[in-house]
Amino acid sequence: MLQELGPCLINSYGNGTIYNKYGWSAITNLLFVDQPAGVGFSYVDAERNGEPGPVPSNSFISAQDMHIFLQIFTSQAFPPLQHNALHISGESYAGHYLPTLASQIISQNTLYRSRTQILLKSVLIGNGYVSPLDTTFGYWETLCTTNPGVDAPIFNSTRCDIMATNLPRCLSVAKTCYSHPDPAICTAAKSVCKSGVIDWYDSESGAGGRNRFDITAPCYMDDFCYKNTENIQSYLNLPHVQDALRIEENMPAFRNYTVDSEAVATAFYATSDFGISMEPQVRYILESEVDMLFYQGNLDLACNTAGNLRWADSMSWKGQAEFASKKLIGWGESVDMKGKKAGTVKEVKVRIGERERRTRLAFVTIDGSGHMAPQDQPEVALDMLGRWLGGKEFD
Repeated sequence: MLQELGPCLINSYGNGTIYNKYGWSAITNLLFVDQPAGVGFSYVDAERNGEPGPVPSNSFISAQDMHIFLQIFTSQAFPPLQHNALHISGESYAGHYLPTLASQIISQNTLYRSRTQILLKSVLIGNGYVSPLDTTFGYWETLCTTNPGVDAPIFNSTRCDIMATNLPRCLSVAKTCYSHPDPAICTAAKSVCKSGVIDWYDSESGAGGRNRFDITAPCYMDDFCYKNTENIQSYLNLPHVQDALRIEENMPAFRNYTVDSEAVATAFYATSDFGISMEPQVRYILESEVDMLFYQGNLDLACNTAGNLRWADSMSWKGQAEFASKKLIGWGESVDMKGKKAGTVKEVKVRIGERERRTRLAFVTIDGSGHMAPQDQPEVALDMLGRWLGGKEFD
């Protein structure tokens, strides 16, 4: 909200905000939610008494909680919104959060028609962590070719050879995790891929080192790299800001706001949520006639374009043959990019059921941007959103 697409952004000092002329609120209403429970300013009831948990332990439990919240929000807090179409959007690990949430909404709408219906129209995921196996596979292309839009590969031939040698074993054990998502198996798979492929870059990522979210930029902050992320954390810990947000003083967890939650991360790792693919959920969403947009900043390594395009092409659904056969073509122009194409796109519109309506799947890339495309190319990202919400073609 304060870093990319909200109506206000954090200033360079971390003590105030500035107007964001490319905020997504310019063309649509926005609702930001800290989820899963336990991250940001959200909490579980036990924390009111100073107790530690229990926090959600995987994306599926988180989706159940979020669905209930949306039902309460539309039926009790703002009843007129029950009749409005909903588009859900997120980035990064939202590649897990949103497919599970959308699947939960769709299934519950079908099973319990007398309960509050959430009118889900589409899902937008930016640089999503959908398929860990394919993301790891994409490390080689991102670091060893100029495909991301760099003048020369980031890695030399020696490192690229080592990664290429280790990839087959990594992919083999990762597939085993997909087939048998036992925490022990998935933890072992992560270890093999981490040491053999991922750590050749990520072990050098951190403050003063490489940036896994933008392979062309420096890293200012451990884990997150972006300077404005650190500023947001400082801003939300200011007493007058917490007073304005009505943060309860008797909540110890809130007196020291952090941009991540160790408790939630630990819980998710314990269930190996990080190691499974959300491709089945994506397929279910499309087969339920809900549109999906995946957009990618090409300079991102953590959730890279090469990996996400790989699973999107190989996903087995009615539109696979048409989608996989299409080539990425240029779309849009941007003043900031001096008239150059904003990026590339391929999309299909597929008739799923008996109705004439066609379900839309679009894969959009944005040049000159990393993990946070609306931050790096705000004008382009807003243009993309407008086209999507308005049902306009990208090409």
